[in-house]
Amino acid sequence: MKRFCIAVLMAASAMALACAGAAAAAPLTVITEGLRNGQGRVAVAVFASEQGFPKEEGKAVRRVFVPIQDPHSEVSLVIPDLPAGTYAVAVFHDNDESGKLETSFFGVPRKGYGFSNNVVPSMRPASFNEAAFKLPQSGTTVRVRLVYRGD
Repeated sequence: MKRFCIAVLMAASAMALACAGAAAAAPLTVITEGLRNGQGRVAVAVFASEQGFPKEEGKAVRRVFVPIQDPHSEVSLVIPDLPAGTYAVAVFHDNDESGKLETSFFGVPRKGYGFSNNVVPSMRPASFNEAAFKLPQSGTTVRVRLVYRGD
């Protein structure tokens, strides 16, 4: 009987934690504007810290590729289940579907790119702090305008 009570308490605790985690999930909508053409897809990386931002996509909490349906409209993506907190988004137009943001010898991206808060530093990538925004439990929408420089 004692084992049964312990098992029930553990199951109830696990369910309470799962419900608490689900309640804290917040939707993030990322809207990408300014596509130059309809080739390929849009790559979106969401970071929860400055570690790896923006170049190390493997350190992103989410990395998603969205096919381009209409080059004359925005590309929209909803990530429904992020915990509320501080994030930064890096986006690029993966026109050749390589999954990589190729750069010139001088480090200038050869594809359209952008960051949350529409930060456009002149000679370097945006920092996490420049691109950071708060994601409340109610969710938020971030608009990212692409910049094309390395053609």
